[in-house]
Amino acid sequence: MIMPSRSTLLPLLTGLLAISIRYITYQVHLMDTKYHQWNNDEWHIDLISSPAYPIRFINAHHYHRYGSANNKNNNHVVLSLLRNFAVTPALDNVLSLMKQADTENIVPKILCNTDAQTNLSHRVQEFYTDIQHSQTLTYTGKIFLYATSYMSLTNHYGLLQLGMKHQVQQQQINEPVFIASLPRTGSTILHRTMSLDTSRFRHFDLADMVVPLPHPIPRWDTEGQKQKVKEANKLFQTIQWIYPGFKECLETMHGFRPSEAEEDLGWYDTGLGHVYMDPLMKLYPEYRQKKLNETIESKEVARYRYAWLSMILKIYQYTDQVTFDERKHTEGRAFLRQHPRPTTKIPWLLKDPNHSAYLPQLLEEFPNAKLIFIHRHPGEVVPSLAKLFVIFTSVDVIPGAVGTSAKEWGEESVKRMEYYSSGLVDFTREQNNNHNSSSNDQSSSSSSSSPYSFPSNSTSRIDLSFAQVRWDVPGAIEKIYKQLYPNQPPPSNTAKRAFQAYLEQNEREKHGNQRRSLEDFHLSKDDVAFREYNDMFLGS
Repeated sequence: MIMPSRSTLLPLLTGLLAISIRYITYQVHLMDTKYHQWNNDEWHIDLISSPAYPIRFINAHHYHRYGSANNKNNNHVVLSLLRNFAVTPALDNVLSLMKQADTENIVPKILCNTDAQTNLSHRVQEFYTDIQHSQTLTYTGKIFLYATSYMSLTNHYGLLQLGMKHQVQQQQINEPVFIASLPRTGSTILHRTMSLDTSRFRHFDLADMVVPLPHPIPRWDTEGQKQKVKEANKLFQTIQWIYPGFKECLETMHGFRPSEAEEDLGWYDTGLGHVYMDPLMKLYPEYRQKKLNETIESKEVARYRYAWLSMILKIYQYTDQVTFDERKHTEGRAFLRQHPRPTTKIPWLLKDPNHSAYLPQLLEEFPNAKLIFIHRHPGEVVPSLAKLFVIFTSVDVIPGAVGTSAKEWGEESVKRMEYYSSGLVDFTREQNNNHNSSSNDQSSSSSSSSPYSFPSNSTSRIDLSFAQVRWDVPGAIEKIYKQLYPNQPPPSNTAKRAFQAYLEQNEREKHGNQRRSLEDFHLSKDDVAFREYNDMFLGS
């Protein structure tokens, strides 16, 4: 056998490499064509984003080599490495700290006892298994998704450490306000606008949740918050490099802005060991095969999430006070002239559409909470929700794979809407029954009736229509202040100017508006009738 000489071997290898690269480049072209064709046929996403070319090259190579995302020969080397050298050590550290917290008996037992430790381990393992077996996600989509588990666990450890102080747990949470509306009802613009009245509410920006460590920033420390936003922007710049144009595409539905108020979901991520919404969106084909009481949507996990959120609120209230005293001691009168002393009397303003499914559990943890609901016809909510899910997942899925069609997303969005709306209907019906029972019992005082019944003029619950919020956000806010805080003044002139400036900068559809309809997702009006919800809240 004649062996090639060194002088001929190098050109041969170079030629083979060039052929391989050219072949994979052709595969990238084929996958790009399929991606955009799938968008034209199924998703109809305007300003659709694709991962950067190196990411698409890796995905094309992997898909060509294994034939599918879940081929038996696919050993997921990178996932295994992440698991062995990042996620598992991070999980072990958290479990060790939870055992310590359980022994010290400082934080609530639900956050650290044996059940909590077992459940956390199970969630993290299930998350890995579902990613590994997913037939929907791309190769890099799986890697990026699993990497968030490491980030969540790292933040879990640091935040639990901060919560393991007697002074933190002694904090009292004063009448937090929860915008607990169904999704796609105008709750984001209401939340972000109301949060600008910092004399009446405290809130969390997205940056607080994305980079909570090493030190939480006091609500009064505007310079510290600006620095935290810079840190968050660095992370978002990396994401923008991986997914160019994705930020702009998201802005047409729900913009993620580090300097603005954001949903409570980010705090659940730090408590659960993975991003809360990932199993519900990017892994929903696997998620739907589980029993509800064994998932993150169980009532027990909801109690855990609210206990975790309560600890976060206490950490920040404690940070507000302690950091203020430290700065006052070192900076003296000049500091006091610029910063009024923080007070626990300023309530938190929080928002998450998922609250609607867990209102009894929310009130178990926050019994003096005030609730804000915005009501919109489900026939408008469902296609909007489906379109949001499609956009969120599009950059990490294989077009045509299970769970990626418009019909499947329509069906999934109806299921999600059923879960949210039935939670709100059941809660309201129970509150109304309690209210009527109290009213009919002559021996009961009127103060024993439910403050959360509907319709209500109480200081604990207010219900608004989507039209009220859509066309007059400042007017809706004034109505909220008047009903929930009858003994306090309306928004100050300073707050009103802040509201107006923000709304002018964020006019409706300024960043575009994605096309969506029931027909796009193969749904009929009967599919989204939701008669109980409509009859109760919309009178139709």
